Amino acid sequence: MKKAEYPIDKKEWSPSLIPGPITLISTCDQAKEPNVAPKSWLQMAAFEPPTLMFSGSKENTTEKNILAAGCFAVNLVDSSMAVKVYGCIKWSGRERIRKMGITLSPARKIGAPLVDQCRAHLECVLRGTKEVGGGFVVFGEIVAAFVREDILAAPPEDRYRLLDQVVFLENGLYARVRDACPAQAAKDELPGRWTRYVITLIRTDKPMTEALVRRHVAHLKDLDRRGRLVLCGPFQDHEGGMVIVRADSLDEARAMAEADPFVREGAETYGLRAWELSCEENDHMGMG
Repeated sequence: MKKAEYPIDKKEWSPSLIPGPITLISTCDQAKEPNVAPKSWLQMAAFEPPTLMFSGSKENTTEKNILAAGCFAVNLVDSSMAVKVYGCIKWSGRERIRKMGITLSPARKIGAPLVDQCRAHLECVLRGTKEVGGGFVVFGEIVAAFVREDILAAPPEDRYRLLDQVVFLENGLYARVRDACPAQAAKDELPGRWTRYVITLIRTDKPMTEALVRRHVAHLKDLDRRGRLVLCGPFQDHEGGMVIVRADSLDEARAMAEADPFVREGAETYGLRAWELSCEENDHMGMG
């Protein structure tokens, strides 16, 4: 396929060619006044010592605080926070923290605080800076890292979904990091392919009560918390819905379907099918 010339100015990129993780950088000034700021131009710089870098402006409060205090924390943003983080730049200081509805807690090894609502944190000490054109690059050595316990307790293939990282694409757009695709196929598994299970729910004549709906929603939230829920939603005619789950076998997926309060109480019947997804190009019916 022929390629077209593309702008070199990142502000004009659509689609973005270099997405960046959306984070909140938390700092304190010398008077211990906290500050948080969104940053997405961030990546690793070295394995040993573990060092990351991000780019900003020398005139920003975040960079001034880091130069003064010598430390900062990187707080990873999830999809539930993405919109408020995107809009927080219209405030500053404590007003920003209050308007965003976030709370702060002391870090373990540095003087900067951690954002409680984030699912993972990196505590860093300043190891250097470099001015590049109009940018100001900060290098921080990672001295401590923390991830929510339920994420670490999940199977490896579910951890990225539970971490629910978001990346900045372009002005007004972000993306969620959801499925982790294996770079190498397991034994007896086709490369770049994996299986999900589709549960189709069909309404019966039994009345639907509010209490039953609440139990159904709680069931879906539990699947999501365990990293099993991929997608769910009702049909437009309100005569049922569809739930797509991760499972190790058809029997496990069947157990998930039969644990649904709608199914247990006879308000809905279900159908179950295995669904093969592919990371590779697929010309069948124009689907990739």
